[in-house]
Amino acid sequence: MSKSFIATSIVTLSLILSSWLPYLSPGKWWLSGFAGLFFPIILVINLIFLAYWLFRKKPYWGLSLAGILLSSRALLVTFGHHPGGNKATPQTGHFTIMTFNSSSMGLKRYEEDTDLKQSIYTTLLSASPDILCIQEFYTNSGPDHTDHLGAIQEKLHYPYQYFTCDKTRWNTWKYGIVLFSKYPIISACHIPSGHSDVGSGSSILQADIKINEHIIRVFTAQLQSYMFRRKDYAALQGETTQAKGLISRMKHTFGKRAAQAEQLAALIKESPYPTIVCGDFNDTPVSYTYNTIAPGLKDAFLEQGWGIGRTLSFLAPTLRIDYILTQSPFHINGFSSFPHKGFEHFPIMASLSL
Repeated sequence: MSKSFIATSIVTLSLILSSWLPYLSPGKWWLSGFAGLFFPIILVINLIFLAYWLFRKKPYWGLSLAGILLSSRALLVTFGHHPGGNKATPQTGHFTIMTFNSSSMGLKRYEEDTDLKQSIYTTLLSASPDILCIQEFYTNSGPDHTDHLGAIQEKLHYPYQYFTCDKTRWNTWKYGIVLFSKYPIISACHIPSGHSDVGSGSSILQADIKINEHIIRVFTAQLQSYMFRRKDYAALQGETTQAKGLISRMKHTFGKRAAQAEQLAALIKESPYPTIVCGDFNDTPVSYTYNTIAPGLKDAFLEQGWGIGRTLSFLAPTLRIDYILTQSPFHINGFSSFPHKGFEHFPIMASLSL
């Protein structure tokens, strides 16, 4: 057995495992939590092998091609196939919804980054979505601080809002998930889903909204984050010896996020109204999280987007972890991303109609 055959077989098997292992719950099979993270990288390696063996006219190309075909579903949810897809813009009979992990609205170490805050407001004003969902939202009613809750409501003319307020510090520093709407919010609540030090990630926001004669239900959430610190990013890049502890923490996060994904999927199933799910899932499309929540739903990026659809600005260019998913009664008319410099997460927006 030649070394070429062994090497090609290893790469092909790795690709297949990275696409299929994420169907197993990482709460029980923790390796499945890591598998999907490497799918884009292994796919590129496999494509290089395929091109090389085709160029050399060696039969090993069949192995590489088989791996790609057996991983076709993972391919379909990873890449957008609409280079001429429509942008999410206001139109008669349509409404727009945006989801954005604001990373505390520009707050860094309890101090406001004025330039970043202004960039956030400029982006929101420019997009002016009809429904705006923000995770890792921060607002402060104290003196010398920004009341983002009131400011966004006033500047973007939202008559309705609901804030989970999952965490309060020093009486006026408040954190959580918020939903703003230009349409009436009939009812809203937050459903406990765990605990997060940043507040957002402790609950799922559920809101029933009346759009003309229809009532729709919106779920928005931030699922369990790894909560990486600066030394953790160094470990990921191989700069320190903290990798063992980092892997242990990731394994623990996989299990908690899997339970939240199952909880959210159950809530979607029980909804009496046409449902939209959006937010920061902290996981890629090739993951147990996505495989649990997305079945039966349409992904706005896949319906109208093109390419990899990156929504996280650091770590890797392949990380699409923020989503807008809809049930079949909704038609997805457009999709836009706002990859602005300085944003940790890029806001995404969809134009929808019933």
